[in-house]
This record gives sequence, structure tokens and C-alpha cells, in this order.
Amino acid sequence: MTHWQPAASMQQIRKRAELYRLIREFFGQRQVMEVDTPVLSAAAVSDPYLQPMQTNYTGPGQADGLNLYLQTSPEYPMKRLLVAGSGPIYQLARVFRNGESGSRHNPEFSMLEWYRPGFDDHKLMDEVAALVQLTTGCGKSAKLSYRELFQQHLNFDPHRATASDLKIVAEQQLDLSADL
Repeated sequence: MTHWQPAASMQQIRKRAELYRLIREFFGQRQVMEVDTPVLSAAAVSDPYLQPMQTNYTGPGQADGLNLYLQTSPEYPMKRLLVAGSGPIYQLARVFRNGESGSRHNPEFSMLEWYRPGFDDHKLMDEVAALVQLTTGCGKSAKLSYRELFQQHLNFDPHRATASDLKIVAEQQLDLSADL
């Protein structure tokens, strides 16, 4: 018997709607334009680790069918908009990935993607932190370098380590996480 009720609770649906509202407000205040790009593409993705979903269009002029792919990310059409002069853009997109399923993976999910021409990595990190703080209510985040993070949490300098040193530390961390 098929259940007719939504898989998500009404509380979850309301939380998602509020999250989308906050995201739209966040980018609207920053003059970042929301875009909506095509979900279907004539070409699959070039990332060998992502498996696209395929469909076959048989409409007018395509009696033999035309293979199309559902997007795994809105990256390519958004980058076309950037090249065309769109300026800063974002999208809350539905994306599809074949072969992904589990407690933390679903073949269809929502993705937030945005581009900020002229932003360096530090401005972008600040914007990510501000968005996360707004949407999760967490406190201010710390900005650490790769080296600082290793030194702070592992008492280890990855820039002075050999491959053998890195392997030993990685194995120790795996052993510790297995004990949890």
C-alpha cells in the first residue's frame, strides 16, 4: 500500500520554507540576483565522481528520442550567466545524482550555489560565515588557516611533515574515531 502523506513532517516543511526565506533575504540585501537555470541538459557532467540521471525526450522533431540529463549541479548554466555579464548570482536548485542514496544522501535534493565576481577567498569565507550564522543561529565562527587548524587540534604542523608523518597522524585519528 502506498502512503499518500508527505515523507517530511509539516514542521520540517515550515522550517525549510523559513530557511529559503532567510537565504533570499540574505542575498537580496547584498544585491545578489536569484536565477533559475534549466534542469535538463544535452550533455552529462564532466565530473567522473558524479553520476547524472538520464531521461529520453520524444516530443516534436525527436521521434527517435533525445537523451537529456538532469543537472547534478547548476554550476555550468550559472557560469554561462556570469560570462554573459550577470554579476553576482545565486540559485536554490533541485539537483539529481544517480547512485546516491542513504541516511545522508538522496538522489534528488536542493542545493544552494552562488557566485560573487570580485570576491577573494577571504570575502567569500566571511559571506559563508554570515549566511551560516543567520540560518543556523550559531555564534561567530573562527577563521583558521589549514596549518593553524592542524596545530590547534593535533599539535602538528602539516607544512613541515613528510608523507609518512601525515599517514601516521591520519591513522591515529582513524583509530580514535573508531573508539567513539
